[in-house]
Amino acid sequence: MRRGEGNGPHEDDWLAEEDWVDAPTEETRPNVPRGRIRRPPPGTPSRRLVALVAGISVLLLAVLVIVFSGGDDEPEESATTTQPETATAPASEAEPSLQLQQGDALSEGDTGPRVRRLQRALAQLDYDVSPDGAFGPATTAAVRQFQTDAGLDADGVVGAGTVRAINEALAESG
Repeated sequence: MRRGEGNGPHEDDWLAEEDWVDAPTEETRPNVPRGRIRRPPPGTPSRRLVALVAGISVLLLAVLVIVFSGGDDEPEESATTTQPETATAPASEAEPSLQLQQGDALSEGDTGPRVRRLQRALAQLDYDVSPDGAFGPATTAAVRQFQTDAGLDADGVVGAGTVRAINEALAESG
């Protein structure tokens, strides 16, 4: 570098110019944000939380639909009977005989098609019971009343003796 006379910048002294220091180059970019990150307002749940809650809600709804649309989907059990059912009986009437497996008893708390069949048989015999498939207090009371009327031990449990007596009473009333 050449020095000229005095302390001021000269033509050849390109370092003396101060503009080159602040000028942007290809290597340096100005610090300008590319795009602002949108933040939700305070108190707004995150998208992940909303998606999780929606997924759980759909799953819970599906489970409830399955549970409450079940109805009589239980398979009928093969059973031994004391009297055969007649194939000509209309579906709206109660079954002419009650079917239970050998040694299998029904009692309060049981549910299903066998309980419904018991309730229909008792209703056909004019006992106050609703055929809803749930062996509750009303069914227990009807069974005890039937057992008393039939001269059986009124324990409210439908075993082989009670089934036999119900089938005999149905045969006599039909």
